[in-house]
Amino acid sequence: MQEKLTLVETISPSSKKNDFMRIFFISVPKQITLFACLYERLNIGDKIPEFELFNYDKTKLSDKDFLGKKTMFVFMPFPYSSVCDKEICELRDYQESFLKEDTSTILITVGASPTNRSWAAHHNIEFPILSDFWPHGEVAKKFGCFHEGAGISLRYTYITDGDNTITEIIKSDEIGVERDFSEYSESFRI
Repeated sequence: MQEKLTLVETISPSSKKNDFMRIFFISVPKQITLFACLYERLNIGDKIPEFELFNYDKTKLSDKDFLGKKTMFVFMPFPYSSVCDKEICELRDYQESFLKEDTSTILITVGASPTNRSWAAHHNIEFPILSDFWPHGEVAKKFGCFHEGAGISLRYTYITDGDNTITEIIKSDEIGVERDFSEYSESFRI
């Protein structure tokens, strides 16, 4: 006997223009109800939201620190997972190419700062890894790449110009699937 899966989607408006949440309830008979919430994602042409987060070296960085320079804000869900390890090592290995294009790399995870510090040391990472741990995922929510059901950020990279306006988005909507690195190659002539 095949069980029926029910998906109900509701849209909850907020006080900000063009800002809403999509709420999904997935109900499987005789099993637990799953909940996921996707926040309105930022698009090309949008300004990044205001934020302040701590780097693994305990320095506080904000959106204003990146004005005047091209920046990649790279969200990753799981430090020390095989997919995230592969992605962070690719970013590390191509830093020279990104810097030749005057582009800074800023990685953001919902992991705690000590985890990010250990991860950076383990992979010899010199670019910032910011902790969006508490309030949990708040910055990922503002960017629209937080998965409420899993409590993680999705794999999104927002590339911005000197005015913190998004010029490009590189993403993978599947948690266990890495971003296509060839998209970085095209953008940065790697």
